[in-house]
Amino acid sequence: MADPQERDAPSLEDEIFAVAQSVQEEPEPAHPRLRLRSERALGIAERTRSLNGREVGAIAAGFGLFVFVDFVMMYAPLMTSRRPSLLPQFVTLLVLAFGLGGLLMWKVGGRWRPFGAGMMLAWVFLTLVSVGFLTGVSVTL
Repeated sequence: MADPQERDAPSLEDEIFAVAQSVQEEPEPAHPRLRLRSERALGIAERTRSLNGREVGAIAAGFGLFVFVDFVMMYAPLMTSRRPSLLPQFVTLLVLAFGLGGLLMWKVGGRWRPFGAGMMLAWVFLTLVSVGFLTGVSVTL
């Protein structure tokens, strides 16, 4: 049997469970952390996380308005059998999206900023989805 002096010494089981209790786990962050290096990129990421319903609605309104204007302007040229040059529509849509949208974002600011961003996003989206047909970027066939 064990000596009375060794009764006070911890057993192997005590040592194993003591180590397991002292291990601390770090809590997982609520949002996945992006590893961005520049301050500007960090600022953009923080603003994106803090979008509220009003800003999302303004982005959607700008997106929807540009899509509506685009379909009105591009319907006639794309429905004709002999397609004229789409250069006037291309320039007009580009000025509308990036001229007016950029003006709303950088000069007017405030609550109009997301509206201008929505217009620019709509131009990019329609160009990518329609392979340039809906914004006049593609070569006429």
